[in-house]
Amino acid sequence: RAEAALRESEARLRRSVEEAPIPMIIHDENDRILQLSRGWTKYSGYTQADLPTLSDWTEKAYGARTGSEKEYIDQLFTIGETVANGEWMIRAKDGTERIWDFQTTPLGRLSGGRRVLLSLAVDVTGRKRAEEQVRELNAQLEHRVRERTAELEAANRELEAFSYSVSHDLRAPLRGVHGFVGMLEEDYGDKLDAEGRRLLGIVGGEARRMGRLIDDLLAFSRLGREPMRCGAVDLERIARESFANLTSAYPGHIPELQLGSLPPAWGDPALLRQVFDNLLGNAIKFSRDHPAPRIEIDAQPGDGEHAYVVRDNGVGFDEKYAGKLFGVFQRLHSEQEFEGTGVGLAIVQRVIQRHGGRISAAAQPGEGATFHFTLPAVNRLT
Repeated sequence: RAEAALRESEARLRRSVEEAPIPMIIHDENDRILQLSRGWTKYSGYTQADLPTLSDWTEKAYGARTGSEKEYIDQLFTIGETVANGEWMIRAKDGTERIWDFQTTPLGRLSGGRRVLLSLAVDVTGRKRAEEQVRELNAQLEHRVRERTAELEAANRELEAFSYSVSHDLRAPLRGVHGFVGMLEEDYGDKLDAEGRRLLGIVGGEARRMGRLIDDLLAFSRLGREPMRCGAVDLERIARESFANLTSAYPGHIPELQLGSLPPAWGDPALLRQVFDNLLGNAIKFSRDHPAPRIEIDAQPGDGEHAYVVRDNGVGFDEKYAGKLFGVFQRLHSEQEFEGTGVGLAIVQRVIQRHGGRISAAAQPGEGATFHFTLPAVNRLT
């Protein structure tokens, strides 16, 4: 009875293996293949008739590697537990190469004492090919990104060099204009009527405005050319000093300064001073008509970076134009209302970006403006 039950158990196992949709094979230590699944035939092309012995399989599937692979399989009979054999490259009946991920489990002994193993596999060929395609696409993408980055860096260098050259070359004729205006005023001023003197004054004023534009353009172009000298920067001290310098000779009503605790940042102190000079200069300028002008500076410390804010209660602006704020020579107010060249916020954005930070602006007309920006924390880079 026990022998009949064993035979019935073996028969059920063989039927289960035969119907399995994945590659499965039962083989004994005498090199015989006792059963293989329809999944084995589906993925390899080999039927039971093609593979009477395991040596037939290793020769067909592994070719020149058959000796070492057969030796490894024979050693599995001495291991009394399930073994993950890893991924093996096999050659299917049609000559194509596939990748199978094998696992082997001992099934005990047959009635004659022969040890038996069950080997099953998962065909991972499609996954491996997809992974390889992803690697190739990533490599191509990285290559294109490097190429594009190099092109953009070269274009930026050329643009900065061009801006610097143009700005520098404009200084000479502008000095000539200044000189001739001065000569006309000195030598012929008394010969001009009121309209002539007015027009001459306009020429002189426009020449001075052109000089400021050139100076700001030069300052902007230098930002990308000069190396950064970074260290821990006391932004609270810089903000206080910048405000004091800007208001020391200010003819109007000096705003109230509400300066919170500003954590130190990692950066170039000279460049970060330009950030506060421009942001505070704008805040003072655009709040000068308010009966009680006020400027707030505060910060929110973070682990890797700190968030800073500069807020005023000045004229503000329409937020639909916020995207134009940081462009070179972009202005939201006429020069008759507020003086300036429209380069200051472009300088601020360039400095913040060179430090790996971000900057944004929010406002409402008549309700002031708020500038948020981030800078690296000292502990992130030290």
